[in-house]
Amino acid sequence: MEAWIIYEQEDAEKNKAYIDWCITEADSLQVELKLVYVHQVCFGIKNHQLFIEWNHSNSLPDFVIMRTINDLLSRQFEFMGVPVYNAASVASVANDKAKTHQLLAQHNIPMVDTLFLNRSSLIEHEFHEFPFVIKEVAGRGGKQVHKIESNQEVKDIIPQLNGEQFIVQSLAKSGKDVRVFVIGKQIIAAILRESNQDFRANHSLGGTARPYLLNQLEKNTVDKIVELFPFGMVGIDFIFDEDNRPLFNEIEDVVGSRTLSKHTDINIVRLYLEFIVSNLK
Repeated sequence: MEAWIIYEQEDAEKNKAYIDWCITEADSLQVELKLVYVHQVCFGIKNHQLFIEWNHSNSLPDFVIMRTINDLLSRQFEFMGVPVYNAASVASVANDKAKTHQLLAQHNIPMVDTLFLNRSSLIEHEFHEFPFVIKEVAGRGGKQVHKIESNQEVKDIIPQLNGEQFIVQSLAKSGKDVRVFVIGKQIIAAILRESNQDFRANHSLGGTARPYLLNQLEKNTVDKIVELFPFGMVGIDFIFDEDNRPLFNEIEDVVGSRTLSKHTDINIVRLYLEFIVSNLK
C-alpha cells in the first residue's frame, strides 16, 4: 500500500520529526508513506477529465494524509477515488470558525455568544460590552485572536487583521482550555492547557499542559460533535464558563500532538495509521 503525506514545504521543515515518525510507523504497517510538498502537485482538468500529477507521474496513492489546508486539492483526490484524511468535508468546516460554530449551534452544543462579521461590518459595528475577542475565521494556534477592551481598540486592531471574515465572541474563563484528541469516533485522550500570563492557553504561546480526565458531561458533548463528522484525526478544543462547564471553542483539523506526546505514552501516529488502514479494508 502506498500513501502520501502532504505538507507545505515550510511546515514540513518545522515538523520533520513528526513526519519521520509517521513514515516509520507506516512502514511497520506495510504502508510506503511518501512526503509530498503541495507545490510539487499539479492538478486540474485535462482532456475533459480531472487529473493529479506528482513529479510528472499520474500514479495515485491508496490514500492521502493532508497536513495542510487545501480544500480544493482534497476534493480533487476524493473525486478521483483517493480517500483523504481528514476528508474535505471535515476540513472545509473545521478550518472556518464561523462555519463550525454555525453547524454545532444547530445541535445544541454549548458555546459562548458569537457574532459573524466581515471586515466592513466589523468597522461599522458599535460594541457595548467589553472585553471580547476577535478571531479570524481561518486562524490557527491562537495567533489570530485579539482581546478587545474598547471600540477604539477595534479601530486600532483592524489594520493588523489579515482576513475578511471574523467571529466576535464574549470572553470565557481566561487562560484555560482542554484539547480532546479524537480518531474516528473514539476519544483518545485530553490535555488541559493553562496560562497565567495570557487569556489564550495555547501551549505554543507559553501555556502549560497536563493530561486531563474528561467528566461525563464533557464526554457526552464530544460524542455529540463526533457523530456530525467523518473524522480521521482532530483536536476538539473547549474553554470553560465561570461554573467550569465546557464550551465549544474550535476543531483543529491539522492537529499537532507535541503536548500529547510530551505528557503521555500514547502513540497517536500509530493509532491514526491503524485506523486508516482498517478503514480502507
